[in-house]
Amino acid sequence: MRKLLPVCALVAICGCQQKVAVPTAQELIANRPLLAEWQTKCDTGEFSHLAATEKSERCSTTQDATIAVAQVEAGKKDAAFFNATTRRK
Repeated sequence: MRKLLPVCALVAICGCQQKVAVPTAQELIANRPLLAEWQTKCDTGEFSHLAATEKSERCSTTQDATIAVAQVEAGKKDAAFFNATTRRK
């Protein structure tokens, strides 16, 4: 009985933990504050200490979204520069 009680307690604690809902890259791209929150979690927050496989499972969409946002911003800068230089002529 004494050996069974700690095992039951451990099973109950593990069963109560919730799985983390990882947002998709499209959700992160559409919601910049959520992207910033997840970047913080992955870089210095609660996911920064995880093993490489767990971290990649939880942070891969964040990395994808960050790259996509950077590409969009670079495209906007290039388009603005192109428009500014062509209108001068």
